[in-house]
Amino acid sequence: MKPVAAERFRRLQLRIGGIVALTGVVLIAFVNALLGNVPRTDYLAVLEHVNERPWFVMRLAGILAMLAWVVAFSTVGRTVRDPLGRVVARMGEPVLIVAVAVFAVDYAHDGFGIGVTAERWAAGDLAAGNAVADARMLEVLVGATSMLSQALLGLGLTIYAAALLLTREFSRILCWLGLIGAAGWFLGGAALVARVDGLRFEVVLPFIGAATIWVTGIGITLIRRSFQPDR
Repeated sequence: MKPVAAERFRRLQLRIGGIVALTGVVLIAFVNALLGNVPRTDYLAVLEHVNERPWFVMRLAGILAMLAWVVAFSTVGRTVRDPLGRVVARMGEPVLIVAVAVFAVDYAHDGFGIGVTAERWAAGDLAAGNAVADARMLEVLVGATSMLSQALLGLGLTIYAAALLLTREFSRILCWLGLIGAAGWFLGGAALVARVDGLRFEVVLPFIGAATIWVTGIGITLIRRSFQPDR
């Protein structure tokens, strides 16, 4: 590929990566805005909470958000110029793909299972006792997959954050934020999988927030860089 054509293609990759990364962030914000505070102790309250929301759409949006991040970071990994950073990014790609695959299966099962249960209970087709029993069974079935997906997502993003930090092509403060957020996401998720006493899902939320801010910053940086002359 000629140098001019190669640079144009790289700019296109940067722009696509940035747009797709921000699209994932927007979808996550959409899901969180609708989710609200999910009741924790009362299963019937959980079913009512689910039934009041476009649950299937929200779960689909969550899956699409993570797929968008896979596409974004796979694209970013192919645009970095530093050889070591490129190698590390390639190591992160299969991890993130597997993580999102597990996440998608978990969200599909959880979303459809709890959504249908909530609909049947609200319609009177399912007695309260049976609805609670079904909800408890779903929680057991998808619980391990859910925590595993969080740990793997954190691990995949940790590798990418390390790769971008090594390239020195992005803000070091931004990359350190991503590394800390993603590593905390991974360690928190791993601790939940290991069933460490006293830990709940809320332990990973601050780290997920930090990682999301990092992805937002990376997306904006990629779009801005796609319009700048090559240096």
